[in-house]
Amino acid sequence: MQTTTTLASEAIMDNSLEHERVTETRAVAALFGFLARCLEEEVDAALIDLIRGELRGPLAMAGVVFDEEFHQTPTGPLVESLAEEYTGLFVAPGCISPYASVVETGCMFNEPADRAVAAYSQAGWDYRNRLSGEFPDHIGTMLGFYAKLANGEATALLAGDGERAEQLSTQREAFLLEQLAEWSPGWCRRAAAAALLPFYKRLLEMAEQALWSELEQRVDRRRLRELAELNRREPKRLDYDADFRKASGL
Repeated sequence: MQTTTTLASEAIMDNSLEHERVTETRAVAALFGFLARCLEEEVDAALIDLIRGELRGPLAMAGVVFDEEFHQTPTGPLVESLAEEYTGLFVAPGCISPYASVVETGCMFNEPADRAVAAYSQAGWDYRNRLSGEFPDHIGTMLGFYAKLANGEATALLAGDGERAEQLSTQREAFLLEQLAEWSPGWCRRAAAAALLPFYKRLLEMAEQALWSELEQRVDRRRLRELAELNRREPKRLDYDADFRKASGL
């Protein structure tokens, strides 16, 4: 009788832990998916309506709270102002370039982009840009991929496929540590500092916090200190000869 009771208690505990893991993993997927959508392209009216309505409560629970001006400004003018901010922050010359290749090497579509494509391929995803000028190591794309891995992990757990869940968990951790950890939190901090509108400032602050939260669960304090130092680095800048730029028209 005692053995039966013990086994039943262990089963309940296992189910409780699995339920907790599913809940946490789905929350990570939702948060990173939201951040990815807001960073990968401009915010449109439909997304603003979601943030003001259906998503307002869940976002507040995740710590993402926007000021009253965001909620009260008419949608049309808000879309326009956010589009201008997005362009100035992430697209226009002199922006906070959202590409890992630029941050790490000073050039577009360099080795970090190849690493991102390899990770997508390993997980069974093909990267396809919709427009010219889109590259696979965009911060929004990479956060979106992290969200998809987390969502897949949660789905596998719910289906009782523990092996698949662990495979996705391993891929998610590797992607975080090998491709995001050394630059993306620092990029979020620099972009937040450059933001003029509270919406993007809060969004980028939340992205940095979310990344550090994920890292804190996976590395020890010594590695966290090393990562903090790496993320203080300024983006790589190449030395171009001024005469060459003038002659070439660059």
